[in-house]
Amino acid sequence: MKKTSEMSKDSPLERYMTVLETIAPFADGLTAAELEAALDLPKTTVNRLLNVLVGSGMVSSQNTRNRTFSLGNRVLKLIQASPDSGWLPLLAERPLQELADKTAQSAFISRLDGKDIRSVTCVAPDTPVRTYVMPGMAMPINAAASAKAILAFQQAGQLEGMLAAGLERFTENTITTRDRFLAELAATREQGYALDRAEHVPGLGSIAYPIRVPGAEVIYSVGVTGPIGQVLEQGFDSHSAAIRHTAAQLGKLLEMRASRT
Repeated sequence: MKKTSEMSKDSPLERYMTVLETIAPFADGLTAAELEAALDLPKTTVNRLLNVLVGSGMVSSQNTRNRTFSLGNRVLKLIQASPDSGWLPLLAERPLQELADKTAQSAFISRLDGKDIRSVTCVAPDTPVRTYVMPGMAMPINAAASAKAILAFQQAGQLEGMLAAGLERFTENTITTRDRFLAELAATREQGYALDRAEHVPGLGSIAYPIRVPGAEVIYSVGVTGPIGQVLEQGFDSHSAAIRHTAAQLGKLLEMRASRT
């Protein structure tokens, strides 16, 4: 028999909530085709969900040639997040939760913020022991995989500005010399992902991928973190594939968001 928590993730109510959470950050709404891509669901399923939500007043539709779906007045009265405030955690919640479930590790997003790289949001797995990355936490550029995944794709001027403060040591594995760090970023560009081999916190490891949006610079990364043996030694290939898939999902969502602003 399946656990209740496993059953609820694919329940009708969960699917309706997922549609609402995906639409919420987009002030101008999303088309049915965009929802199909974002949710990775068949056209018939998305149409069925939308018909019910429109009928209940939770979603409104614009009867134009390119029909879009936005949050209805009924749901706007209930939610705290608006289309212009706190949209990224809401937009990323579903992909991050799926990533945490697949890897059994904490999944999180980091962002380039001026001369800092900071965590934005984190979802922990449903396990007895878990690691949590606090939103707003500064990610050390020479130790955190999430920081390396962003920095590896920055212009030279941006990188030099961040290197000016020096490279702090956190563990015996931390890279603290400029040449080694630049070589690490080159390896990250070549392989497409970054690693933290207990370089930030003893015993913890991380894998992170840049989130790519066509025509835009890399400012976000997504990764998982946890005990180094579980993250980097047990199931590394499956973890890496899951993170790469999530990065692609988030890239599509960010591209859609950018096209509406």
